[in-house]
Amino acid sequence: MEVNQLPDNPYLLLTPGPLSTSKTVKATMLRDWCTWDDDYKDLVEEVRSGLVRLATRKTEAYTTVLMQ
Repeated sequence: MEVNQLPDNPYLLLTPGPLSTSKTVKATMLRDWCTWDDDYKDLVEEVRSGLVRLATRKTEAYTTVLMQ
């Protein structure tokens, strides 16, 4: 599905969900990210190492664990 095929929605909800999500976010969500895919693992590792760099200069001594 292309971004221009998604309907415009004038409503704004304060809770995130399908009615308040932009077309670009909906289009991005069409991709299935599986935990065993290299693209997914690379993305998660980038986020994890970035968080460690924000927290400390001793990056070799620490790690992060992402939780949902």
